[in-house]
Amino acid sequence: MKKHVFYKEIAYFCAIFFISMGVALAAKSDFGVSMIAAPTYTFHLWLSQYNDILTLGTIDYMFQGIVILLTGIITNKFRISYLFCFITAVFTGLMIDTCFFIVASVSADTVLARIFALFLSIVSCAFGVACIFKTYFAPAGHELFVKEFSIRFGKDMHKVKIAYDIFFCVLSIVLNLLLFKGFVGIGIGTIVTALLNGVLIGKISSLLDKHFEFKAALPKLEKYFEK
Repeated sequence: MKKHVFYKEIAYFCAIFFISMGVALAAKSDFGVSMIAAPTYTFHLWLSQYNDILTLGTIDYMFQGIVILLTGIITNKFRISYLFCFITAVFTGLMIDTCFFIVASVSADTVLARIFALFLSIVSCAFGVACIFKTYFAPAGHELFVKEFSIRFGKDMHKVKIAYDIFFCVLSIVLNLLLFKGFVGIGIGTIVTALLNGVLIGKISSLLDKHFEFKAALPKLEKYFEK
């Protein structure tokens, strides 16, 4: 089967958009956001009770900055490309705020509509994460951690992703109990996403590799990011 060319630069922008849209759709479903987004979303909901200065996107890229630092410490290395990870995190944060604005006018008043929104969010996030691993641009903090940890310790990337999601689930539960004395922003959708996300990312990634050949439209730029 002849593969179609999928430029890595396009894959990068697809990743940012679909990951961000997945977060917005999950919030719209009101069944709970993904494990990865849950800690920052929980903190955002708590903080928004007092002021609206920090948007969810802003809190998200600040948190990912911490994850990037932890990645360098745990893997015991630091590359120049890591500096661009924070740029990706900021870009993602801005896109998250944009996607929240886009879906704000979309109605999800029925249970069926909410379930559909949750389904779209799971697929959207999985597709976005699969795309980010196909590009040479520096990924955001979460994807960087999964990728570098897998390489450093010789672990399967998709299994590491599942473990990473579960850790964030526990963190989200702790934050909910501390800040709200209950559960806000996480729910059955959070659990479903955690169970399906890692597997779905692997399936989508394999499907993309089957039908597309990922190439750089700007090979000189790719060499720079691989340093």
